[in-house]
Amino acid sequence: MSANADSLAQAMKDCGLRFLGFRRGTGIPPYVAGMVTSRHPDEGRRDRTVAIDDPAGVSKANADWFELGAQFGLFSADRRFLLSISVPSPGAVDDTDVEGVWGLVELLDDWDIMGAGCAVGVTGSRYGRPAFVMSALDGSVFVQGTVWQDSIGTAVLPHPRRVRSLRDVARLNVGKPYRTAAEDEDTLAWLAEQDES
Repeated sequence: MSANADSLAQAMKDCGLRFLGFRRGTGIPPYVAGMVTSRHPDEGRRDRTVAIDDPAGVSKANADWFELGAQFGLFSADRRFLLSISVPSPGAVDDTDVEGVWGLVELLDDWDIMGAGCAVGVTGSRYGRPAFVMSALDGSVFVQGTVWQDSIGTAVLPHPRRVRSLRDVARLNVGKPYRTAAEDEDTLAWLAEQDES
């Protein structure tokens, strides 16, 4: 998906999201939020999956995503949240040199995250194949959509700052050559915050 704001806004509108612009310097590193599926259920991770060959899989996966998001606080009062968007890294030499940047989005009344969102490349690679990373505005919950061997689904990690293994991985990433200065700044800010919820 192109990082051009106008094309993003149209693609998001097509799947029921209003794009409200990029948000940098949030203190919430998108790459850390993208590690939900590598956390263990003992660390608080919750999953909902649907068989990949279920004819009603997309509608079920949409319902699961919304229920988990609502239950664990992904949405603000005005149904806003952060969605990771790949953009070229500073000084990128080719299309593979990207970093995740948050886009502020608002969930509209008529939405389809797992179907249309994936089909237009906003929340996945093709229809019914999710690959997204989301966060509550305050970073209190991370949400990841993924494809498993025989299912698709949503994984949620509430209170990510309390997860020691996630904090350890974040610390190890600071200063690495594959991390940008902005990612380092967000990581250090995230590590400095305490989860009070």
